[in-house]
Amino acid sequence: MSLSPKNRQRYRSGWLALALVPTLGLAMCNRAPKATESAREDSASTPAPTVETKTYYGVGVVKSLNPKQLSIEIDHEDIKDLMPAMQMSFYVKDKSLLKGLNSGARVEFTLENGVGGLKITAIRRKQEQ
Repeated sequence: MSLSPKNRQRYRSGWLALALVPTLGLAMCNRAPKATESAREDSASTPAPTVETKTYYGVGVVKSLNPKQLSIEIDHEDIKDLMPAMQMSFYVKDKSLLKGLNSGARVEFTLENGVGGLKITAIRRKQEQ
């Protein structure tokens, strides 16, 4: 099979292009990082900004305790600046906070909303008046 001079030129150009593709790919891998890439690398090496921890106070009735999950379910009144009255589970900071509590106990508690989300950091039986 014989190629015309015009087709021979196209054939050589096609092979040349195929030969250059891997070379261009290697050159792209060795390129300098873009500004966004270097900023991303810088942010990975610097500490994240601190999250402000907010503290809230609540009152409610214990519905259930789950020491294995470090949680307590409370039917609580409105928690000012956080949420309306409802029944929900909260994680506790430490298992010892659940000691001496049982279902039906009226409690006062302190919640912190920080890096780990909402967590009860203090709880005690509310004195009946």
